[in-house]
Amino acid sequence: MKGKVSRNNLRNWMEEWKGDRRLSVNCLLLVAVVIVAFYILSVTEVEAKSKKKYKLSYTSKTMEQGELYNISLKGVPRSVKAKKIKWKSSNKKVVSIRSKKKNNAVLMAKKKGTAKITATYKGKKYTCKVSVVSDTETDKKEDNPVLNAASVELHYIPDYAVAYIGKNPSYQYSFQFKVSGTEADVRSWSIEGDKEAQIRYRINDSGNIYMFCGNSYSDEYTECTVKATLTNGKVVTASVKGYDDTGIYVRSVIDNFKKAYINDSMTEYEKMEKVAWYLSAEYDYELYQDDWIRYIVTGSGDCMASRYAVMVFCREVGLKAAACRSLDAHGQTIVRAGDKVYMVITGFDEPKPREYMIYEISRETFDKLNGENKIDPEYMWGE
Repeated sequence: MKGKVSRNNLRNWMEEWKGDRRLSVNCLLLVAVVIVAFYILSVTEVEAKSKKKYKLSYTSKTMEQGELYNISLKGVPRSVKAKKIKWKSSNKKVVSIRSKKKNNAVLMAKKKGTAKITATYKGKKYTCKVSVVSDTETDKKEDNPVLNAASVELHYIPDYAVAYIGKNPSYQYSFQFKVSGTEADVRSWSIEGDKEAQIRYRINDSGNIYMFCGNSYSDEYTECTVKATLTNGKVVTASVKGYDDTGIYVRSVIDNFKKAYINDSMTEYEKMEKVAWYLSAEYDYELYQDDWIRYIVTGSGDCMASRYAVMVFCREVGLKAAACRSLDAHGQTIVRAGDKVYMVITGFDEPKPREYMIYEISRETFDKLNGENKIDPEYMWGE
């Protein structure tokens, strides 16, 4: 009958309900297992991160009165800001925190006694016990710090030049300084000298020095002083001479040119013409390569490189010469030969041997050109 539930139908419905219930329970159990596993993994990951080890470079240290010492919290990134680590001395009259930088602090031993240095980072504290003693109480060997070299010669060569002139295996292109004869550490390495020395020479935190850039062509070598400041306040120094391989090469090219083509019987005009001929015959054109030293090293350059090469070569053979500075003065160099002033034009865009031009110019023409070129009239005309 419609709407009537038989005993058999009821039994079947009850069996299906029990089956669905078992399925639901199994699903719930599976979800619970996944949640618990995810939680365990998360806790494990957090614990692993929290177990990252931070420790002070020393947990105990003996210092002499007046000594400086670098202490660091290891494991902390060097990029960390100093304010993230709180440094504290339990007795500032015995040991003070002189300075803080990144994960380092400089301790200064002031008088005999003990103090506890505490570094606090991410809520955790790390301590070092410092004992300060007087000089007479130490059994240390005589402290006589020295560098492994009192003087060093370095060389520099730009990357582009290596393929043309090579690196001399007998030259040093960097040098590793080391300090011996002391138990003190090096607090800092520095370059002493003028502003150019500060730019030209670089030394890293471990004492390795090298030349960052080359010298001016006119300088056979440049100099600087390396200074190592120790944690006990002592200082050791060494002198450094730096040579530029491209400068050495260019000077040899000029010397060979003079030996081959220049002699005392030549007039100044003949010397000027020989310079223009040589730099046009031996060197190719290269667009946007305006460095005259690179022009000599690689064998090519544009009209800017050419005009400065003419200037230098002319001066090397005893002539007054000045390259025109204007970008529109293509390949133009003004040269005085004898009692006359000439315009020398080189650097034409053509394969070598290239043409060149030389013609005399008046003072009036010079003055018109000089508005943009800024050449000293007294130098060129002898006024």
